[in-house]
Amino acid sequence: MSAPVTASSHSLASRFVAGPIAPTLMRFALPLLATNLLHAATGTWAAVWVGQLLGASALPAVATAAVLLFMLMGAVMGMGTAAGVAIGQSLGAGDLHAVKRVAGCALAFVTGFSLIVAAAGWVLAPLLIDALGTPAEVRTYAVVHLRFTCLSMPAIFVYLVLVMMLRGSGDARTPFRFTLVWIGLSLLLVPVLLRAFGIAGVGLANLLSAGTALAALLRTIYRRRLPIALHGDDIRHLRPERALLLLMLRRGVPMALESIVTQGAYFALLGLVNRYGAATAAAYAGAAQLWTYVQVPGNALAASMSAMAAMNIGAGRWPRVEQIALRGCLASLAVSTTATLLIYALGAAFDDLPLRLFIRDGDADGEVLAQARRINFIALWGWIALSITMGLFAVVRANGAMLAPTLVFVVTMWLFRVPFAVWLEPWLGSAAIWWSFPFGSITSALLAWAYFRWGGWRRRPLMLSPLASTAAAAAAADTHFGE
Repeated sequence: MSAPVTASSHSLASRFVAGPIAPTLMRFALPLLATNLLHAATGTWAAVWVGQLLGASALPAVATAAVLLFMLMGAVMGMGTAAGVAIGQSLGAGDLHAVKRVAGCALAFVTGFSLIVAAAGWVLAPLLIDALGTPAEVRTYAVVHLRFTCLSMPAIFVYLVLVMMLRGSGDARTPFRFTLVWIGLSLLLVPVLLRAFGIAGVGLANLLSAGTALAALLRTIYRRRLPIALHGDDIRHLRPERALLLLMLRRGVPMALESIVTQGAYFALLGLVNRYGAATAAAYAGAAQLWTYVQVPGNALAASMSAMAAMNIGAGRWPRVEQIALRGCLASLAVSTTATLLIYALGAAFDDLPLRLFIRDGDADGEVLAQARRINFIALWGWIALSITMGLFAVVRANGAMLAPTLVFVVTMWLFRVPFAVWLEPWLGSAAIWWSFPFGSITSALLAWAYFRWGGWRRRPLMLSPLASTAAAAAAADTHFGE
């Protein structure tokens, strides 16, 4: 059994709970921001090759598989977020043994879940593609790409949960280095395997690159004996304690449901898009590739805010938590706005260069490119507001408040965004779908601020405190029996 350590003995934790907030937050966020940007670039790289080699009719296949991947990834990240919060709070409180218990539980769960998902996805891919009303020209590409994307999910999901636990412990550099391995291999393998195996090569490239990065990361975790490494007697934690698993699932399920709700809304909107035909579907898929670059800064800073806030909550430093929220959201807003303006500027100065990376000038006689340009003019800027939502919800989740953010996304996706598109479509046509994106993002930011300001998330106990209370009661009962 691992002995407890004090918060001050863990250098990362002590840096997060003392000293200047903004420089520490930005230093921690930069590797994650670079990682997320490189991941986005990898997706862009694959879409560029698919669009240029196979044509615009293959782009909707990439968008469809991405929605499913993000939906299931969100389910896994629910467990990863719960584990990262518990690890951050435990390090802040100085309990390394709790870190080992959480790490074993999370790894056992995500491994089993991802294997089941991969098998089910392979079998059910044709049914899902047909249910979305995918245009006939796209169907074969979509089924093949979705199947091979599912095949890559176990390696991707286990890697992501390991990374989230490392970030929860305050280590952003180690994940960054091995994500570079993943991305570098993907950049090399995608064009080679795409030419050799068609669109299946994209999924195979993800499988090989993520698997290699996962193996290398595990080796480093054990060689350096990082806090989440399981040695000797710690291996027993890979058979999760029932109470701990249920606690983490209760914390993680709301975020998993949030992902299902959010990506489910994208599936609903994708079904609306597909009704307009292959050209509109391809234009949407191409435009959406650029949205990632506005969303990425907010997601990166939110993850950093969550890790930093969790440690300060564990240490009982609430004034610092408020400052983390304020400064993190301001930084996220500034970076997301800069990214949006840069994309618009590149398009205006270089004849739609960002979109022409994915869409050939001659696709559907130029109709695809023209539609993609209109989509981004309406929708791209709206994602700036999402950075505020993600930042505020990262802080409240750092104290284990998972349900309220999920409910906010349920409301904004299914009561605001999807009905907005459906109800206004008879008057606005496809533009109703594009306007629904900024409408949903702005309403979610307003509701997130309201919950952060007036919600009861600050009154919650530390995440693992119910287990500590149970253990203390059991120990007291044993002592009394011995007397």
